[in-house]
Amino acid sequence: MHSKQLHYFITTVRKGSIAAAARALDIAQPAISQQLASLEREVKARLLERSFSGVSLTPAGEVFYKHAEKIMGEIDNVKTALEAFHVGQQKVIKIGMLPSIGNVLSLPLLTEITKNHKNLKVEISTGPSYTINDWLDSKQVDIALTYQQAIEPKFMSVTPLIQEELHLVFTASSAYPQYAKLREKSIIKFWEISELPLLSPGNKDALGQLIADYEKATGVSLKHDLAYSGQLMTGLRQVMQGEGVMILPTSAIFHLKESGLVSTLKITQPEMHRTVLAATNKQKKSAHDYGKIIDIIRKVVAQENALNHWCGTLEFAASSFVAKSA
Repeated sequence: MHSKQLHYFITTVRKGSIAAAARALDIAQPAISQQLASLEREVKARLLERSFSGVSLTPAGEVFYKHAEKIMGEIDNVKTALEAFHVGQQKVIKIGMLPSIGNVLSLPLLTEITKNHKNLKVEISTGPSYTINDWLDSKQVDIALTYQQAIEPKFMSVTPLIQEELHLVFTASSAYPQYAKLREKSIIKFWEISELPLLSPGNKDALGQLIADYEKATGVSLKHDLAYSGQLMTGLRQVMQGEGVMILPTSAIFHLKESGLVSTLKITQPEMHRTVLAATNKQKKSAHDYGKIIDIIRKVVAQENALNHWCGTLEFAASSFVAKSA
């Protein structure tokens, strides 16, 4: 019995199926199945009932699961305790974030760490909200930058960062006359977006959930007929080619707007916004050590907000961070 088997077992139980565990761990399903079968042979007990709908714990599995969680918790504690002996080594912090957040934060965050925090090394991964949740749950990342709609209180501790504005994004090119009237506006009302072809993610994604919430609250149905890959950069390429519009935070497109490739309009009646948070895993004993990293993230968020790269209202007192960087 080894920690990899316990990790795979716990993740499978929490996710409810081997397929979901494979997605969360970013490994092939057969690898998990093989490790679980090996574990059951070693303990001489059937731990999981398998069906087309997923897995469930057997009575023996219930007992084993409780002990497995304690064992993995102690392994994490040992790793944390030994970090104090890693004199002179950089502390590696793994951060997961959505592509729209990564677009505005990745470079300045890496620059800030490189210049002013030599003892730290940051590794950044980007993906959709549900994938980032899986990474944090399975402890593949230490901090997740995500949205209110994607928060799972059962295992997350969160720190608010910014309440970002959502804008309508459309091509800036005059080659597409169907968007000429938009270029004459300074704002756009939510109901007016219903007249436009919209590229949007499904409800599994945090942004898709938010758009659906606004549709329900206003009684306005938007046009979701366009094929969308779910990839931010692919969607923005479609926008620039005049194929449709998107609803996005300015963090996702400020560089394209500055280059004259897209235009934006703030959405009103109602305004659209969402809260971005930094989340850590409650079950990770060293979570309190990440306060310093979150302070650095806050500083960079405040800087990008001051540059109008990330429009919205800061969810913390940012003045001290801006003053220190001046």
